[in-house]
Amino acid sequence: MAFDQIYAVLDLETTGTAVKNGDRIIQIGCAFVKNFKVIATFSQLINPDRDVPKAIQQLTHIDPEALVAAPYFEMVAEAFAKRLQNCVIVCHNVNFDYPFLSAELERVGLPALTNPAIDTVELAQILLPTLGSYRLQDLTAALGIQHKNPHRADSDAISTAKLLMALAQHFQTLPSVLQHQLVAKSHALIRQTGDFLAQLERFDVPLAKPMIQVGDLVLQALPEVVDPIQPRAYPLAPADKKAILKPAYKWRAAQGKMMDAIYQNATNDQQPIAIEAGTGLGKTMGYLLPYAYLTNAEQKLVVATTTTVLQSQLFAQTQKLADLLDRPINAVIVKSPKHYLDLNQFHHSLQLPAGDRLTAVLQMKLLVWLSQTTTGDLDELHLTTYRAPLFGQVAHAGGKVNGAYADYDFYSRLQQQIKAASIVITNHAYLARHVELSDQSPFLVVDEAQHFADNVALAHAHQLDLAKLRIHLQHLARLINRPEHHNLMQVFADSKMQTYQLQSLATAVATSIATIEAVQIKFSRLLIDPQPGFMAQSLGEADAQAVETQLREWLPRLSRQLDAVAGVCSQLQQVYRNHQDHFGMHAAGLFQALGALRKAFDQDRTQLTALNDFKHLDQQLCRLELSNGRDALSLKLTWQQVSGAKACQVLLDAFKAPVLVGATLMVARKFDYLLEAVGLPLDTQTLRLRSPFHYASQAQVFVDPNAPHPDDPEYLDYLVDALQQLCQGQHQTIVLFNRLDTIKAVYARINDRKWTQDLEILAQGVSGSAEKIAKRFAISKNALLLGAASFFEGVDYPDKQLEMVILTRLPFDAPSQPLVQARNEQLEAQGRDPFKEEALPKATLRLRQSFGRLIRTEHDRGVFICLDPRLVTTKYGKQMQHALPNLKPMSLSVSDMAQYSQAWLAHQPLFSKEAPHA
Repeated sequence: MAFDQIYAVLDLETTGTAVKNGDRIIQIGCAFVKNFKVIATFSQLINPDRDVPKAIQQLTHIDPEALVAAPYFEMVAEAFAKRLQNCVIVCHNVNFDYPFLSAELERVGLPALTNPAIDTVELAQILLPTLGSYRLQDLTAALGIQHKNPHRADSDAISTAKLLMALAQHFQTLPSVLQHQLVAKSHALIRQTGDFLAQLERFDVPLAKPMIQVGDLVLQALPEVVDPIQPRAYPLAPADKKAILKPAYKWRAAQGKMMDAIYQNATNDQQPIAIEAGTGLGKTMGYLLPYAYLTNAEQKLVVATTTTVLQSQLFAQTQKLADLLDRPINAVIVKSPKHYLDLNQFHHSLQLPAGDRLTAVLQMKLLVWLSQTTTGDLDELHLTTYRAPLFGQVAHAGGKVNGAYADYDFYSRLQQQIKAASIVITNHAYLARHVELSDQSPFLVVDEAQHFADNVALAHAHQLDLAKLRIHLQHLARLINRPEHHNLMQVFADSKMQTYQLQSLATAVATSIATIEAVQIKFSRLLIDPQPGFMAQSLGEADAQAVETQLREWLPRLSRQLDAVAGVCSQLQQVYRNHQDHFGMHAAGLFQALGALRKAFDQDRTQLTALNDFKHLDQQLCRLELSNGRDALSLKLTWQQVSGAKACQVLLDAFKAPVLVGATLMVARKFDYLLEAVGLPLDTQTLRLRSPFHYASQAQVFVDPNAPHPDDPEYLDYLVDALQQLCQGQHQTIVLFNRLDTIKAVYARINDRKWTQDLEILAQGVSGSAEKIAKRFAISKNALLLGAASFFEGVDYPDKQLEMVILTRLPFDAPSQPLVQARNEQLEAQGRDPFKEEALPKATLRLRQSFGRLIRTEHDRGVFICLDPRLVTTKYGKQMQHALPNLKPMSLSVSDMAQYSQAWLAHQPLFSKEAPHA
């Protein structure tokens, strides 16, 4: 491909995705590029001679009536095909547009396309590795490319042409050494995308500061350690705090009260304190600012929140505060080792054949990312999944690293950053497993504290996945001596020592497999009425003790066997690394698989080590889990804490002046439920700070007092009908469910209804992961999101990003859940009421959290709808109403709700006839 080559940047709008199913083109857009300039364009509407689905009309804004007068494809095909001759075709997702156009040409009797082709999606994924979306409109927005009419072929083609040129220029600014590495891997890319990169390669681009080359990799130089600046005195006067925060933040008197309470407690009493800081108060800055005057490398602050996403948001807030204070704040994000790239392992992976396109693209993506990142945190890639085999090889395992990259190892560097930091930002789970963060007796803030007890309990859970361990051993057995493929015995056939090792290894593997299967079969006999499909059964005290007795005898023997297996695997890998030339390229895939298995065995051995001391299993629920109840060899064991109170108490005692903070900590205007859950006495000091929002003028709450029970055969029909009436306006809506199977059932019933054709429907567990659909919802204009637990909180959709929340059922835990049953039994044994003291408080907190999704700024306006009559018909439901801030639910039929909602969201007065209140 030459620079004076003509590139035909193509985009099609079609009635669907398959020509063979009768789908047709409705618009062709093409921009012709030469010497990186658009020299001509082509745009043509096409009469598809068939109906255009409503969803396509909505997406493209192409009026079907405009297509009636347009030519049929066969009338323009020959002339357009001639214009494409000798062109390189470029598409954003070339494996859709290219074969679709080719099939259409063949359908009308013309030759299929044979042009070389380039994919801009793949180029963008490699060259812009940290973007969260590679949709054309998101890429053009990120790069500042004007894109007037997304999903119109003419506009999309021109935008794709500009994107191609921007990506080409970006590639040529990379250091030549990095360009060469990308080109060397590019043979695996889609069609001729790799050839395009090879044509672009330049050999005269030096490393740009602060880039450095270490071994074969281009990295960012180690960041300089900033000397801390001693802060001035804490601003006690409100006016002084206000002066610091303005103009970036609006001053809240209640936020100032929170700052003073934290500062005074940290400098005087140094006792635990729980603070409920209402939505919109600014709780994060409310605790960060006072600690900015209290912390340094010797006296740290540890902040623990619920998720890694929130960790990143907290870190950004520390940097905003640093700007406000006009001095650096040494903050660092801390996660488990698997979140960080192991440079040694990644370098080793580059020496092996990629094996498949996905691996090659990920390797190229990582090469570019390494030239940008200072943390090595894989979460910066914003991938929806990290399950690709490559990540299993290159994710850090923790521990000391040797070799050429030891001085630049990201996880080792992180340990040094922790020592120098004044603020350490982690998550609840990591904190629970790493109490060593408290070695210097730092301050502690537990953010989103309503989840702390559950997350700590989960962090102390244990698992013995016998089924997975057995499968790993079986894979190793096949690598050693699989008859139908290249195997390790063949590779080492000329070495008596390695042959003997492999024979011994095969014997050890077979013995371990037999032992595991015998234990699985024995434990499976404890099952009551095994059923096909997934099943889980909690064990009573006697059975749990019998299992533990058996494991005490069996685990040490298996641990020794696995140590021997892992040791031989490591030796064989080392022999291969030292003599790669001797083994040849044909053995690379075999040793790549062996390396992945060795890392898997390391994780398996960690599970076994954690179970060596059974004292930690006290007060834990033991369960048998099988992916198939009729298959004993699918069995694994889990232990989960019934209550996290003791573990939380031990953890909190290790820190100075711990602060528990969140927007929803109180139940029935008390902190008792939270304090008991985290093991603190009920007389612990507390502070409640109300939200600054005027909820009465910003939100309405409606309840259907006649909604059917979920066991009613008409329940799903009721939900579908309710959604049809409530979602008629152009308002972003989240519908919250307690069960994923209900989401799937509702989605299946509404997805093909006429009333949803103008809606973008996003369903958790159907349309993608919770994270993926949450991001998609944020940039949608008229979306209906069906979500479960993860959407009850933690997502921020201000203004018109979210105007309606529909709660299908009050958020009680299912009584049949094993942990719920165990906790209820524990409370009953203490003479306490499980419903009043556990189920009701937890559901009340979730109700508050679900309402909290609606109003995120003082300008928001929204409607909260509950389709569970218990909120107004039961005594406990009326208690739960107090969780709604200064709002009295109105009992209405669904049809009246729809009218009231549309009026409210349109800023119209509600009907003169007063609606009945609960």
